[in-house]
Parts: sequence; C-alpha cells; structure tokens
Amino acid sequence: MESRAQVCAAASFGVVALIVLLDISGARAEMPLAAKCNAVGNLSVDDRIAGCTAIIQAATGMQQGVVMARFRRAMFYRQKGEVDLAIADYDQIIERDPGNVNARLYRASIHVQRRDNEAALADYDKVIELDPRNTYGYLGRARLYLKDDVDRAIADYDRALLIHPDNVHARIGRSFAYETKGESNRALADCARAIEIGPDHWIGQVCRGDIYLARGQIDLALADFDRAVERSSKDPRPYIGRARVFQVRGDLGKALSNLDLAIEINPNNPAIHRLRGVVHFQSGHLTEALADLRRSNELDRKDAYTQLWFDLAQRKSGSGSELSEAAKLIDPSRWPAPIVRFFLGEISFEALLKSAQDNSTQKTREQVCEANFYAGELALEQEADQAVRLLRAAADECPKRFVEWAAAKAELHKLETKPGSDSRPMQ
Repeated sequence: MESRAQVCAAASFGVVALIVLLDISGARAEMPLAAKCNAVGNLSVDDRIAGCTAIIQAATGMQQGVVMARFRRAMFYRQKGEVDLAIADYDQIIERDPGNVNARLYRASIHVQRRDNEAALADYDKVIELDPRNTYGYLGRARLYLKDDVDRAIADYDRALLIHPDNVHARIGRSFAYETKGESNRALADCARAIEIGPDHWIGQVCRGDIYLARGQIDLALADFDRAVERSSKDPRPYIGRARVFQVRGDLGKALSNLDLAIEINPNNPAIHRLRGVVHFQSGHLTEALADLRRSNELDRKDAYTQLWFDLAQRKSGSGSELSEAAKLIDPSRWPAPIVRFFLGEISFEALLKSAQDNSTQKTREQVCEANFYAGELALEQEADQAVRLLRAAADECPKRFVEWAAAKAELHKLETKPGSDSRPMQ
C-alpha cells in the first residue's frame, strides 16, 4: 500500500515542486536545499528532510507542492523511526484536506505500529466512508478486527475481494481468520488460491505451510516452507516457518539455524528473538535463552508472552524475576494478562481457567491450553505430579502450531525419561 502511494507521490512531486520553488522569493538561494526533498542520488535522510522542510517553510499556504513535500517528509521521518513527527505532517495534510485518503491510510498504519488501535480504526472507518471501494481501507480494518472480532474481519476481507478478487493479501488475511475460527478447509482454500494468483511468490506457500503445521501434516508444511525459502531469501518468515517445523520435530539445532538466518534478515524483530529464546529454553540453553528473551523484551516491552517466557527462564536460572515491574506495561484486559497475574500470585488457577473462557470454542480451547502449559511450567519446581498433569493437558489440547505444544512435549519427554520416573509413557 505504502510503496505504491509513495511512488505516485514522487512522480507528481517533481513538476509541482519546481513550480513552487520558482515562485519563492529569493528562490536562487533556496533551490539547492529544497531540491534535496525529491532529488535523485545518494543523499542522507536528514538532507532530504531538510529539503522538504525548506519547501514547507518557504511557502505561504498549503499548495499542492507543499502537501507533497509533507508526504515526502513524513516518509523520511518514518525511515528514521520518528513517527510522532510523521503523524504531525499527516495531521497537517488532513486538517487542510479532511478527504485526503492517502494521508489517513498512512496515519492509520502508524497508529497500528504504535498499538493505538482505536485511532487507527477511526482513520480506516473514515477512509471507507470517503471511498467505499478502497481495498486498503478494508484490509487495514480487517487486520484490526482479527484481534477481537474474527467475523467482522472476514466480512471486511470479503468486501475487499469483491472489489479486487485477486488480492493476495485479502486471501492470506481471510485464511488466517478462518483458521482462527477452526475452519481449516476454508483457510486452506484461500492459501491455495493465493498460490495460484502468485505462483512465484513465497507468501502463499507460507500461508499453506502454516495450515499444514496446524493440522499436524508436518512433511507437507516443511515442503511449503522450503519452496518459500527458494523464492525469497530476503524475508524472515519462510525461515521462521521452517524453524517451527523443526521445533515440532524436536530437531532444535535446525530450528535454531533457521532462526539465526531470520534474525540476520530482521535483527530488530522482537517475535523472532522470542521464538529463538523459547527454542534455547527448550534446549536447556538458559544463558542463550535469557539473552534472546531480554532482547525481545527491549524491542517490545508490552508483549505478555515475552514477559512470561523471560520470567520462566529467569526462575529456572535462579536470576530472579522482573515480572512484577514489567506487568505494569501489559494490557490487563487482553489475554494472556490473566496468566501474568497467576504468575504473580494474584489469582488462583481456577480463576485463570475461568478467565480463559471465551464465546469462541476454538479460542477457549487455545487459551485453556496456554493456561495449562504455563501453570505446568511454574509447577515444575514444587509439584512434579501436578506439573506432569498440566503439561500433558497442554500437549493434548494445544494446536501444533503453538510453541507451547512443542515445549510441553519436550518437558514431558524430559520428565518421563528421567531416572526413577514413574509417570506413564508419553503418547
């Protein structure tokens, strides 16, 4: 979405910027700086921002050239990670032109990045109101609905596909929504269609590989992830998919090798560091697990799953717990916040199970599986029998695509092969 709009902005800006520059008093002195906003060549982001700023400050109103300069400057601010300044530029554009759809789409994407979903939803709603056939508005809103209202997400993906039947991203998103509802056949059909639409692209293969993994069809999943790696060596997701397959298989060395490659591609992705930390934890490499989980925590301090795994690794290594302080940043209204409260001793296991209940049978099963797993991990040091019972329940109920399933199986294997263990063999 963004790259297409940015290309259009760049193409149109070349003409209007020149007109604006020629109208500016004393333009001869300003032109070298202002020209940097859209110049071709090896210029720093700061130079480009300065060039756009020169155009904006020299103008007396919000001419079209100034609007384009604000679009460009916002793009450069985002490249620097200065999203507040980018939002300020989009705010100025929208204040002058409330019907500017592109500015609202860009601003919504930043709100999503900042986890301000309410503000993002307001922008996507306005985009759809202004342009009922705007595919990007429906796709953006659907991604937000996926968190809490899968049926509304599916409805928006349906609308996007009515407008653009061959939209791969709508197919992929709807596939995830169907899988969340437990409708794996529909999910698989959308992945297959995505592969038909873009046979040379990796995203459809990853989509289908995820479904096969969830179904426990491990060989088929690995084959799809392997094909995706062949098609893209510059995206971490195919490597993450392969790592998850190897984790399920218990081949943790290969899982770690693939995660190493994924982190080389995207070193600042907190989810990849968390997954590698989980695999190190599963391998018994607590020093490495702590390092990865701490890095994941530094990159995203609001992720409750990272906090749970980090706390488990700290407890097991005897390095103390930081969860009480970290919990202050976690949204208490969203799962798995109740598990955090259980870890802190604020609620009982019975209350935790009650919190795991949801209107969706599928979601209830998944949340109960997680409650059993994390409670089982916590019980390992004090109540071995209770830990085995809980971990076995997690292994029985968790979907195979969940890292908790593989981790539960691994813990049970350690417990049931431990000398003197009288637990029944793992099925």
